[in-house]
Amino acid sequence: MKALELGPDWLAAEMPPGYNTRMLEIQRLSEELRTMGQFGRLLWTTGDELADAVREAFVALKFDIASTPASPASSVTVNLDGRRRLLLHVSRAEAIEKKSPDLAHVFQMLHEVANDDDRIVLVANTDPATRPADRRDPVDADAMKLLRRLGANLLLAPTLFAVWTLSLQDRDRARTSIERLHAQDGGLFELR
Repeated sequence: MKALELGPDWLAAEMPPGYNTRMLEIQRLSEELRTMGQFGRLLWTTGDELADAVREAFVALKFDIASTPASPASSVTVNLDGRRRLLLHVSRAEAIEKKSPDLAHVFQMLHEVANDDDRIVLVANTDPATRPADRRDPVDADAMKLLRRLGANLLLAPTLFAVWTLSLQDRDRARTSIERLHAQDGGLFELR
């Protein structure tokens, strides 16, 4: 989107009535579009850019965010309250298989970082070049079995986008969805 050319500082004083009002409205709408576009990254990015979008989504949901101890930049800790946390690992892969390094990292987080009140969550954006409704299964069956046995959840980035979208109308319901994510004991998380 091309930026609006504002001209020199004195231009607004020379323009006809209504110019300043329209200009302010255009600037406000442009900022809203920019902000919404940041969350749109949940639908089409992977890696560090997706990790940033995941962080921003949880901040927008009014959760306290921190870096996960002894983990790479692709890991995020979401503090739900004084004791319960979501330990998120954001996948760089476009497909998750049983021998995926992401599953090894999930196990490492469970073994080295998590306590009894934590839930490990693998966040993935599989097949990001495809419209979310048309994407193939994100995880092969063996990988899903392993996630379930570990008690780890899979959160697809488009599902997090749907939670963020829900928060625009009903923040409490969106936050309740995140509470359900923490309560779920392994497997694919789906928004209800």
